[in-house]
Amino acid sequence: MKKLLLAFTGLFIFMSIQAQDTQQTVGNLKDYARSDTVQGWKHSGISSLAFGQTSLQNWVAGGNNTVSGDFVFNASLNYLKDKLFWDNNLSFEYGLVYSSISDWMKAADRVNLTSIAGRKITQSWAVSALLNFQTQSVKGYNYPDKDHHISTFMAPGYLDAAIGFSYKPNEKYSVFISPLAERAIFVLDKKLSDEGAFGVDPGKKVKFQTGAYVLAHTSQTLAENLNLISTLDLFTPYTKDFGNFDVNWNVLLSYKFSKLFSANLSTTLRYYEKEITKVQFKEVFGVGLTYQF
Repeated sequence: MKKLLLAFTGLFIFMSIQAQDTQQTVGNLKDYARSDTVQGWKHSGISSLAFGQTSLQNWVAGGNNTVSGDFVFNASLNYLKDKLFWDNNLSFEYGLVYSSISDWMKAADRVNLTSIAGRKITQSWAVSALLNFQTQSVKGYNYPDKDHHISTFMAPGYLDAAIGFSYKPNEKYSVFISPLAERAIFVLDKKLSDEGAFGVDPGKKVKFQTGAYVLAHTSQTLAENLNLISTLDLFTPYTKDFGNFDVNWNVLLSYKFSKLFSANLSTTLRYYEKEITKVQFKEVFGVGLTYQF
């Protein structure tokens, strides 16, 4: 897990260096100056509905007929007033897969809300506070078993509250670093609570942990019609497990063919030891409708 963490750290350092190099051009410096001085509220976002399908008939190599659908919504609402700022982001994803041998199955389910407010102390640094909430919307199962759910809304649910420093060299990149963060792990489902799921004591519905927290985010246009949104958050508790990070890394790549149609690639890399002692990885690719605002 530590090697994985070093890889993530190297990636974001590289991205930050790229950002600094980009600022050396006069045109980008002008764009940065204009975007960084816009006062009041700004909003942006992307929503997409992607589809996939496989049909087989007398296929000797084997396989199953499948249909998939994935909905992604990512929106930001930010406020700037002189040296004060307030950045908010809502990310939601839900996907289903139908197979001729297993009927409909949930393939993706993610709800994430992040809010960071603070005051600038230099052009790139600020003292800030963060709230981050993540959960899922409906029950999840260990397919093909559909009789016993293994997760649901607020089971687990994670709420992080932290104070620290924000580094934002330009509008594309930001990093929040906190040496003092409090994490609440919720398991509000009675069945899962009684089982002591997700690290909460059996019969309890919430567990608190104090630790260190890092959140890195980028939103940018890589090339014409190709957009990237990536968020990485890390948490480690101040216990005997210090240094063992919970990792959640989401990436959304979207390429627009036209005003409404695009190809989307969404990935999630996750390592939460209390959920499972293995790296979780999810990848969804599809072509469908996209709306940017």
